[in-house]
This record gives sequence, C-alpha cells and structure tokens, in this order.
Amino acid sequence: MTGVRDLGRVLVTGAAGFLGEALVTRLRSTGHPVVASDLGLQEAPCDLTDFAQVEPLIGCGGFQTIFHCGAVSGPMVLADRPLAIWQINALGTAHVLEAARLHGVGRIVVCSTADVYGDLTGVVDESTLPRPVTVYGASKLAAEAAMLGYVRQHHLDAVALRLSWIYGPGRRTSTMLETILRAAIAGHGIRVDAAPGDITHYLYVQDAVAGLVRAGQAATLAERIYNITAGPGLAMRDVVSALMRLSPGCTVTLSGSGSAPLPAAMDNQRAARDLGFAPTTSLDQGLRFYRDALLR
Repeated sequence: MTGVRDLGRVLVTGAAGFLGEALVTRLRSTGHPVVASDLGLQEAPCDLTDFAQVEPLIGCGGFQTIFHCGAVSGPMVLADRPLAIWQINALGTAHVLEAARLHGVGRIVVCSTADVYGDLTGVVDESTLPRPVTVYGASKLAAEAAMLGYVRQHHLDAVALRLSWIYGPGRRTSTMLETILRAAIAGHGIRVDAAPGDITHYLYVQDAVAGLVRAGQAATLAERIYNITAGPGLAMRDVVSALMRLSPGCTVTLSGSGSAPLPAAMDNQRAARDLGFAPTTSLDQGLRFYRDALLR
C-alpha cells in the first residue's frame, strides 16, 4: 500500500456487533476519535432502515471515514424474516451512502461477505461473477451494487470488502466452531453434522479488523471491491485436526454427508497489492486465542 490517508473522525455502524465492537476497540486503542453507533447503543443509537435517523447522525458528526459494519451478520440470522434481512443490509447501506453523499464524508468502507459467491467452486476473485444462494448473500451483493452506483455517478469514495467467516473472542452468534471449542474445553466428545471434505473459510477477527483499517487508510483505491480472507479454504478435517492439537483429549466425529459446494479459495492478491493486507493469524493461533477467551 502506497500512502496512508488520515481516518479523521470515524463513525462505526453496527458497533455493538462482533466485528464492529472489535473495530471500535482497535481504533480507540490507537487514538482515533470514534463514534460508535448501533440500534440500542446509548452513545449513538440509530436504526439504519430509517433514513430520518441515519441522515442526522452522519450530518452532525463531521466524519471523514465511515466503517459500515451495521448489518445482519450471517445467513443463519433472521433466516425466517427475509424482508428484514433485505431492509437492513441493502436499504440500510443505501441510507448510509446517501447520507455520506449529502454530507461530504471522505471514505466509506462497506462490509460485504464471501456469501456473494454462493456455491461457486474453484478459486474465486473479485472479477468472478457472484452467484448468491441466500437472501443474505443477495442483500449484500445489492449493497455492493448500491456502493458502486454512488461511486460511479456521484463520485463517492467508497469500497466494499468481501469478508469470509469471521471467528474469535466476542462472537455472540452461536457457530459450529464455538460449539466444538466448548466441548473441547469441557473434555467431551462431540458429533458434528459436517463431512471431512467440507470447505471452510475461517478468518480471525483481528485480521478482519486489520483489513477494514487498511481499506480506510489507503491513500487511493485502485479497485472498489476486495476479498478479505485467510487465504485458501481448509477442509473440515483440517479444522478438526487443529482443534485436536489444541485439546488432544477431545474427540470430534464428523457425521455429515457433505454440504453444498463452496469456493476452494478466495484470492487475496488484490487486497495484498492495493491495501497491503495479509492475514497474520493462523488457524491454530486463532483457535488458541478463542479458547483462552472462552475460558475466562
């Protein structure tokens, strides 16, 4: 990455969520002035689906950078309320972009997802035609499209990051990985509905935060969409091996027949070239950090 822009005064939407909270903590620890906003947060409460709340929040803040983490956090959340997913992820992003346009925000970093690739296989990069298979993935792709429209028509300085499966301390949504870790801590065997060859794309939370900060600080953006991942996907058997190295007494039995196909890898070369992003936390390290946090 050549050149670094000053983030200035920062707004983080979705600041009560897993990624948003970790980002706020990182930014404040390095001295950046940050306003943390989320539905129900006393500091700066805001419902992203209501433009009458979004516009004054952004208009009164004098923000140079917005990290837009406010969203439904995965396809398992609100799965029975697809319209709500769409309103939060797609409409909420459009509201942030429009308010940023009206009030001259310097840079908007939009959190997208690897789920836009859906059931594509092989190695995918940012030029791969997305094929989401869930409303969640489709809503994130719509958020990307809105961002690109504001960039091209209204010259907004914005970028979307396709983040893979974020894990680590602070995650509140129950996941298979956390379930296995808790069983390992308790010394229990566990049977998991997954096949040994199922592909996973785990990204440690602090690496995800680093990708966001890099995108916010890049002096110029050669592209408007970047993959932010841990690199090649790992088969579930490899994840289990890492867990058993961490807790040798734990027995994990994989009993599934195989999930839907997923990309074997998400190419990170564009983010490495333009943003200077590279993940620094191996799965073994990340699982150890996660386990230690669960033990506290």
